Amino acid sequence: MNNLVQKVYTFIQDNNLIVPGDRVLVSVSAGKDSMALLHVLYMLREHLGCTIAMYHLDHKVRGKESFDDLLFVMNQASRYGIPAFIERFDFAKHKEPGKSFEQQAREYRYTRLHMIAQHYGYSKIATAHTKNDQIETLLMRMFQGTGLQGLEAIALAQGIVIRPLLVLSQDEVYAYLKHNELSYRHDCTNDDTTYLRNYIRHSVLPVIQKRFPHYDEALLNLQKQAQDATRSINDLMHALYPGFIQEQPGLIQVQENAIAHSEYIFKFYCAYIISNYLKKYVDSDILDALYRAHFSKKKNITLFEGKGIYIYRRYRTTTSFLIFSSQPLCMGDSNYEYNLPVGKTVTVTQAGITVQCAVAESSDVQSSESGTLILRYTGCDHIVIRNKRTGDAFVRKTGKRTLKRLYIDYRLTPEQKNLVPLIVIDNQIAAVLFDVTGAIKAEVSPSFLPENGQKMLVIRYWHSNNV
Repeated sequence: MNNLVQKVYTFIQDNNLIVPGDRVLVSVSAGKDSMALLHVLYMLREHLGCTIAMYHLDHKVRGKESFDDLLFVMNQASRYGIPAFIERFDFAKHKEPGKSFEQQAREYRYTRLHMIAQHYGYSKIATAHTKNDQIETLLMRMFQGTGLQGLEAIALAQGIVIRPLLVLSQDEVYAYLKHNELSYRHDCTNDDTTYLRNYIRHSVLPVIQKRFPHYDEALLNLQKQAQDATRSINDLMHALYPGFIQEQPGLIQVQENAIAHSEYIFKFYCAYIISNYLKKYVDSDILDALYRAHFSKKKNITLFEGKGIYIYRRYRTTTSFLIFSSQPLCMGDSNYEYNLPVGKTVTVTQAGITVQCAVAESSDVQSSESGTLILRYTGCDHIVIRNKRTGDAFVRKTGKRTLKRLYIDYRLTPEQKNLVPLIVIDNQIAAVLFDVTGAIKAEVSPSFLPENGQKMLVIRYWHSNNV
């Protein structure tokens, strides 16, 4: 095995980047780094017990030159005998306001890679970042302004994305290509110093290297220290506040009291979540605005909104949470309604639950449990599960109360108010499933409480992701 191939193999094994059975989708441009990555993984596929395929995106910014890159990549796929996903997208015609070409292209490329991986069953996505990319990223972030997380630069692994060439320098890659007589294409835009990375690469680094010949070792050491410090802070916080960060579909929920001890910790975790979960760029202006807004005494408010970042404060009973999302939370009057046929199972996608309805003899029902309602069976087959409508009221032991007032009493967030499921029988609200969206127990109207000797309606429900 070639020394460089052995080096990458050991790096992959030591960091558990690829395991037997993995299907790896390799992101290739046509340049030297991606051609080296493709060849190395092809040489290692049997040793690693994996299969590989490639993805190429033609940005359509260099006319015939970029189209020739596409044809070159297709020829490489044919040469290696591997599947290829080829795409062309005109970024000039679909420019997104407020985003640079580099940012838009990067986000689009990663989105497409993940979509293809999910649809076709690829367990890993490999990109061709090297040590040099790592150093350039560090300098870019330092000059633009960054915190501890920014100094971590390019992650070795992030979700299913892996970067097996971070162990190699550009010189090693070039020597490997030359030794194996591997072809690659040169992208002329990589010489354009109007792009920040190219400016760092061609104008800044040569000057630094003359004065500081070991600058690369110093920067990579700084990066490692930043990684170790971030890991230590996370370990300590999770020990003090177990589960203080929770990932839910479409959002991240954080206990506010856990991160509000100091300005540094607050900004550290806001930056951490925005960068690592929302995959958005975060600068000091965003963090300063968020920290100021956090001192508001209002309970259910929007703390920050902009640049594809939405941050809210929401209260659950007496605990406040910060909600981070890349999309505005649903706070309108979006209605849902599902019939609950006896003996059938229904999925309520809006509330994220699956519901099962059955009729049982009273002797068959031993006791209630979490996620189970036992109601009096009225003989009605028209049973509905839905959310609140204007004017809805619920009959309790203390009398009738509007759901609007009841939800306010229980301090439900705007999202919870819109999602709490109701069991409706004979057009009367039989039960309110508060426990689906919070810690409050479900409530049953007294007129629907079961009676001994009569048939009972048993409704079981569980969160769909726990099926």
